[in-house]
Amino acid sequence: MSCLEIENKNAIATITLRRSDSMNAFNDPFIKEIITAFESLQKDGVRVVILRAEKGVKVWSAGRDVESLPAGADDMDGWQTQMVALGRVIRNFPAPVIAMIEGSVWGYGCEVVLSCDLIVANEDVTFAITPAKLSGTYVIEGLRTIVGRLGENLAKEMLFCAKKLDAPRLYAQGVINHVISSGDIENYVDDMARNISQLAPLTITSLKKQISDITRTFPLPLEILDESDRLAVSIFSSNDYHEGVTAFKEKRKPEFTGL
Repeated sequence: MSCLEIENKNAIATITLRRSDSMNAFNDPFIKEIITAFESLQKDGVRVVILRAEKGVKVWSAGRDVESLPAGADDMDGWQTQMVALGRVIRNFPAPVIAMIEGSVWGYGCEVVLSCDLIVANEDVTFAITPAKLSGTYVIEGLRTIVGRLGENLAKEMLFCAKKLDAPRLYAQGVINHVISSGDIENYVDDMARNISQLAPLTITSLKKQISDITRTFPLPLEILDESDRLAVSIFSSNDYHEGVTAFKEKRKPEFTGL
């Protein structure tokens, strides 16, 4: 059964996440389905995409599905492939992607939102990225997205403290474009999408590509990628990683030792 609802009308597409029984946590099949949706919409020539969860949800996304995390260093093959691919698909999509956010956003869900071009959230939204609570690690390309959108200081606070940041603060920092009340957010995003869809699509596609080229430099030096892989292996091999995941599943506070 599909975990998405896709609507395409008047060159405006809406992708609605519908894995609400798992709080829209991302596992590989779910990520692949979203990637396929974007690829299909690109062929259809849509001019704007709205990415949202179902209306009224408390959690926009719980992040990476903990059941799909590597069991250890020997289980790492391909664990980040789909995660990296979805971010690239959103960033490289030729039309603007608007993230419409109701409910809290956690972990990898934040990366997905920050990969979008525009972010509109209601006033109760919070964001948190918490690998430090699991003794996990992060995909380096995802970190580039996070740091690029948040800036170094705010990214460090979010990652090091593993605490929630609310929409008003992120709006004040220029991360969120607009904070809108729950009752008005759908109309606001629809109006924004409609306005964009009526403007020159070739210009907007060109501007999106140029801005991406200015703000992202590829490829990263090979030694940085190799070091990132070594760090990931060491973390997924650690006692702390096993303790963090076990404690999360048992709903208790982990006891980290640094080993």
